[in-house]
Amino acid sequence: MADDYEEARKSSGVSPAPKLDSKPQESKSPKRMMVYTVVVNLQSKEIEPKVTEIIKLAESFGGYALQYSSQGTIQLKIPQENLKIFLQTLKKESHNYSEDVSAKDVTEDYLDTEIRLENAQKMRTRLLEILKTAKTLEETLKVEAELNKVSESIERWEGKLKYLSSAIQLSSVTVHVRQKWEPIVQKEYKPGPLGYPIYYLYLGLGKVKDGIIWLFVQEIPKET
Repeated sequence: MADDYEEARKSSGVSPAPKLDSKPQESKSPKRMMVYTVVVNLQSKEIEPKVTEIIKLAESFGGYALQYSSQGTIQLKIPQENLKIFLQTLKKESHNYSEDVSAKDVTEDYLDTEIRLENAQKMRTRLLEILKTAKTLEETLKVEAELNKVSESIERWEGKLKYLSSAIQLSSVTVHVRQKWEPIVQKEYKPGPLGYPIYYLYLGLGKVKDGIIWLFVQEIPKET
């Protein structure tokens, strides 16, 4: 009993991932697990309608909005398998579109966490068996203390796996919508029927003014 407990205690107290049973492993490369993060900038004549349009587009591809504001910033989650077609569609429906895509390989982190979780679960099973055979209060308390530590480790590894799985399956997309300003084009003045006499009078007065100024300049005595 004491030897079993001591063996379990030493195994559960090691911080690095415990080793799995030494069995020949197949030399097969695991599928890479990638986490994608995208930042998109685009312009629109009106911000709020464009924000609504983008959210509906994300929902049509199985995604959803985490957060958005009337200033034009949207945080989206898009299924990884639909990310490419979502971005292509958004680009076609937007002005002055630009995107920045970054990817992080979390394969090793994910597999390492799986190993840690598996071995922690095995250790809990082992400790529960030892607890059943405990003969003294001291032995019982020691095994229960180790069980608490192992249970905390299991919760931690399970939480990390859940987080990584979610990050892999759902890509993070942040969209910034900026106001698109149209240049103001001044239209040529076209007077109506009653406005033509006034319009031509205005033009005539301008020419008379220019003529008076010319005559005034001519009358100024020149130095000899």
